[in-house]
Amino acid sequence: MEPISERSCTANYRDRRVELEGDPGWLEGTRLLVTPLVPSDTMLDLGGHVIIVGFGLAGRGVADLLDQVKLLYTIVEMNPVTVETQRALGRDIFEGCGTDAETLVKAGINKAAILALTIPDEEAVLNAITLARRLRPEIYIIARTNYSSKGMKAAQLGADDVIKAEQAVAFQFYDKLQRRIRRATQIS
Repeated sequence: MEPISERSCTANYRDRRVELEGDPGWLEGTRLLVTPLVPSDTMLDLGGHVIIVGFGLAGRGVADLLDQVKLLYTIVEMNPVTVETQRALGRDIFEGCGTDAETLVKAGINKAAILALTIPDEEAVLNAITLARRLRPEIYIIARTNYSSKGMKAAQLGADDVIKAEQAVAFQFYDKLQRRIRRATQIS
């Protein structure tokens, strides 16, 4: 018997059915344990809202999760077209930079519980961490960096968690190749 391994996969629950998003690469007959993040009628309270700095692919992913778990959030974005579009969709969004104290104050950093720095500009991320720690020392900061070296610097400056792009890419290579090798060894 193979050892039990744990792997997560995003899914939607509709009409009493769980629909997986994409192919998780599981073997036929894999047993699933479905754990909802929160009950569908529950509004979470972390003691404050979330500020998302940057509304590219990573920022939109954060917003999607927060929408699913019904957490309030504010977006800070520099692209005026994105700001106009998201504002028209009813999102709480400010045009500005996450390294600007006035912008973070307008976004509500004084009462926010989480700051998600999703922008790809590592120097801006490092500056935003320093500024956020000065403005609200107790805020939980999750930051994005491209390289592990900048990720270590982000942690030194006070980021609670750091997503390092090169490590995420390395993990994806490992995971995809492991699946391919596992399939090839089962065929033999």
